[in-house]
Amino acid sequence: SVERARAGGVSEVLITSDISAVEGADYIYTDVWASMGQKEEADSRQKIFEPYQVNGELMARAGPQCRLLHCLPAERGKECTDEVIE
Repeated sequence: SVERARAGGVSEVLITSDISAVEGADYIYTDVWASMGQKEEADSRQKIFEPYQVNGELMARAGPQCRLLHCLPAERGKECTDEVIE
């Protein structure tokens, strides 16, 4: 949570749909769109979260220093593309 991040010394936590917000980011974090107990909701969740996929365009906008963080296992082609997970 944001509160835990701040308590741990994180200076800024930004949650937005504005793609320009990634410029200069050191890390982009994502997770699966439907966890084990939510698989019956996978199709509806994919429609909701698809605009937030981490892909080459997003990582390029962040810059060469940016790294992708993912709470594995990843579902390639969904929350992140193959090109950015390797």
